[in-house]
Amino acid sequence: MIEKNFPLKKILDIFSAHSRKGDLEELERQGYINKSKRFRSGAIVKKGWGIESLPQIGEHIGFFPRFSQPVAVSVFTTKGGVLKSTLALNLARVAALHNVKTCVVGLDIQGDITTALGFENDIEDSEDLHSILDRLNNTKGLADLFNGQTRLGDVIQPTDLDRLFLIPETPELVAMNDSLGNIHRREFWIKEKIVEKLKKDFDLVIMDCSPNWNQLTTNALVGCDVLISPLECKINNFRNFKVFRHFLNEFKEEMKMSFKTIFVPTRFSVNRKLSLEIRSWYENNVEGCTQCGLRESVLGEEATALYSSVLEHVPGKVPAKEMKNLLQEIHSIVQENIDQKNRGDFYSINGYSPVGNGDPVFGREFR
Repeated sequence: MIEKNFPLKKILDIFSAHSRKGDLEELERQGYINKSKRFRSGAIVKKGWGIESLPQIGEHIGFFPRFSQPVAVSVFTTKGGVLKSTLALNLARVAALHNVKTCVVGLDIQGDITTALGFENDIEDSEDLHSILDRLNNTKGLADLFNGQTRLGDVIQPTDLDRLFLIPETPELVAMNDSLGNIHRREFWIKEKIVEKLKKDFDLVIMDCSPNWNQLTTNALVGCDVLISPLECKINNFRNFKVFRHFLNEFKEEMKMSFKTIFVPTRFSVNRKLSLEIRSWYENNVEGCTQCGLRESVLGEEATALYSSVLEHVPGKVPAKEMKNLLQEIHSIVQENIDQKNRGDFYSINGYSPVGNGDPVFGREFR
């Protein structure tokens, strides 16, 4: 694992805490965080902290505090390439950087979140094919747990962040998805066998779903407290949204689910009029749509390719600032949902009207 070190300025940029430099030095002096160290960056010697110290620092000076109770989040939409796994990756890493103990559950058979979290990035080119396959085949996943061949603790893998863990996708998820349809209470397996148990040890559980509405996705929706769904600011996704929202509402009514739905505008372009019009329509007409969104960004793609959040990769740049603002907004919505649920404010939690009583989301454009 490559050691990562961060100078003081970059840490203040990551946590948007430029006014907290004195607080950080005082926290170090009083022993609340690890002592800073000197490290070489190219030909220059700098002073800062290693990646292992960032969760301590983030908890004290950051912007993403621990929720008042454990939360399970599903990230899902029925279209690929809309920054779904990018959202899951950034939410997971930023939460962990704030000392929020986080477990990501990979449910996409393509394995995007497992790759994005760098689970297989340490496979050496010098290894031969047989050795690599043997190593990967020995990786335990949800299918092994489902078949009774291992325990939950054995499928949870560490990452480069001390507070971030992963249940990786394995090829056997395909067979598991088919087998789920044959068991009693098939929609509740992940909720009862995974989520409820993980919540005893983790502050945040994030399920990254496939863009297909399959048995694994159904389980993730049943098991979540909050659904985060990207809304691509492109015409095809705009046209498909009505159908997706209709099926989502039907599902919630049929299963008597009350998870909060957060829609996030993604892949908008500030140079394209249509893209901006679609984003504006989402913001003004879609209940649960965030006011912050994610633009198309090469820097964001670079961050994902480097197994990193955009805040770690390019702190202070526009994509990082937008991601920070979005995650703050999501945090606020989730915490408010928890507070409403604890107060028993049922309709505020649901945030939708039952199918058949009219859907306030859609205006004349869709009639």
